[in-house]
Amino acid sequence: MEDLQIAYYFAVIMIGFAALAISGFWAFKTQDANLRNFCILYATFTLVLILSVLTKYLTLNVEGYSGRAWYVLSGVYQAVNYGVIVATVNYFLGLHQTPAQKRIATLFWFSILIFIGILFLPFSTRLDETQNIIHLELGFQGLTIWYLLSFTYAIILAYKALQQAWNSDKRNFILGLLIFATFGYIESLLTFSQNLSASAVSLTVENGLLFSSIPYMLYGFFVIRHFMTFAPPTPIEVDTLSESFLSTHAITDREREIILKVIEGKSNATIASELFISLATVKTHLHNIYTKLGVESRFDLLAKVRSAK
Repeated sequence: MEDLQIAYYFAVIMIGFAALAISGFWAFKTQDANLRNFCILYATFTLVLILSVLTKYLTLNVEGYSGRAWYVLSGVYQAVNYGVIVATVNYFLGLHQTPAQKRIATLFWFSILIFIGILFLPFSTRLDETQNIIHLELGFQGLTIWYLLSFTYAIILAYKALQQAWNSDKRNFILGLLIFATFGYIESLLTFSQNLSASAVSLTVENGLLFSSIPYMLYGFFVIRHFMTFAPPTPIEVDTLSESFLSTHAITDREREIILKVIEGKSNATIASELFISLATVKTHLHNIYTKLGVESRFDLLAKVRSAK
């Protein structure tokens, strides 16, 4: 039975790697920031599943598995699990294109370091190596509350993104991610009171199935199917943009140059090289262009220019 479980987990992880590979391919090919952020999100959750399987394997199959190793691995698992929430917030903030998006995302990424620091302090967790028990203190309860609040914020952002994308071709992709995230959120809600009131956890051998692997596997199939049929807009031949288009959206001369480069299918790095500006400057101009046109990616930008022809 243990061998079957290990084989099952290995297959699930391979499905995750396949989904990550195909989404990463399109993120690299299109240079789309939203796809890149999605890959970061999916990679962090894949790492969570790997750590879960690794912990389970060590407790089941490694004789003399030390309490210290378990303590460190459990802490890494908790930190990466919180990293999933941060990556989710970062992804949906990117879709919203809010003025404060970068500041909020930076704050959440920085909060991972704070989370890790608090997690291993004595007022959060203490390891009793003689009995293989981790005592959970007040700091851990605070982290539990912060985790749920952050998860709630991520779900709210997801629902807002779905509302905005409901009439676009992104609807099904965002809906699939939201359903997947909702499973995890419901699980967090169901275990919240138990985690908040727990005073200690012990190193025990658990033979049960990791139920989180089931929605992960199903979502992996969804991601693979989505990107197998993924068709980004093809570059279009436009030598110039109409004066009405430029004036309506208050596009500057530099922004006009960048728009023309984008619709030719050129990457950010190529645009920076041809216009003799830095990559960061290109990204800043693109952010301003997206804001002015009310779009979220270069795909939407191509569609906007097509509609204006």
